[in-house]
Amino acid sequence: MKIILLLYIIIGFCTYGFAEDLPFKEKEILSFSIEMFGMKIGNQTIAARLLSGSQTLQLISETRTTLFASRIYKLHNKIETHISMKNLLPVYIKNQIQEGKYSKNWTAELDQRNHLGTITLARLGDERKRITIPTNTINIPALIYYLRAIKLNPHCSFSFALLSEGNIEEITVRVEKQEMVRVPYGDFFTLKVIESSGVVVIWFTNDENQLPLKIARQTNAGWLKAELVGVKRD
Repeated sequence: MKIILLLYIIIGFCTYGFAEDLPFKEKEILSFSIEMFGMKIGNQTIAARLLSGSQTLQLISETRTTLFASRIYKLHNKIETHISMKNLLPVYIKNQIQEGKYSKNWTAELDQRNHLGTITLARLGDERKRITIPTNTINIPALIYYLRAIKLNPHCSFSFALLSEGNIEEITVRVEKQEMVRVPYGDFFTLKVIESSGVVVIWFTNDENQLPLKIARQTNAGWLKAELVGVKRD
């Protein structure tokens, strides 16, 4: 159930550009309920804030299982992402992963201009790995905010190169269609964004905020779903 992903975006077949008024200029916290097999197993938050004196947006995504679910399988993942407000691309990512008996901490420093990255694995002695990154490398939290800044239209296609701890995999994402979706936060018309293999699906509200209303990911154990329950803005 790893949710730690880095992606490379090449946008094709669509006209795109960042909106003049981004929907996340102010501080914002998105809260989600995590479900599997029709049962609530955890919670997730994505907190966004502009770092003081900079043009850097900090995103902190934290996912953890409930006390009951943790007795069966404990999950506590925290991803801190710093993205440049100039292009909404990440320059720094910190991952803290705990999934069952598996745990791993790593950071990534990204030089988008020169296509270089440094991944550091936190072990007895920090292991540093230099990699070449494609143009517009991004991770899932940054991807959500990047897509929120673009006017999404049905049938648009997006190509990605997926980087996870040094491994790159090309995928394609497309905006499929408009759907009515009901979640604890309310009922909304949404735009369904799906990865070509069908493993990841995101529903964005079809309005000026383009909130990630629902996120579904297929795992070996079944579908893991995150549904929006609240939005807080300061």
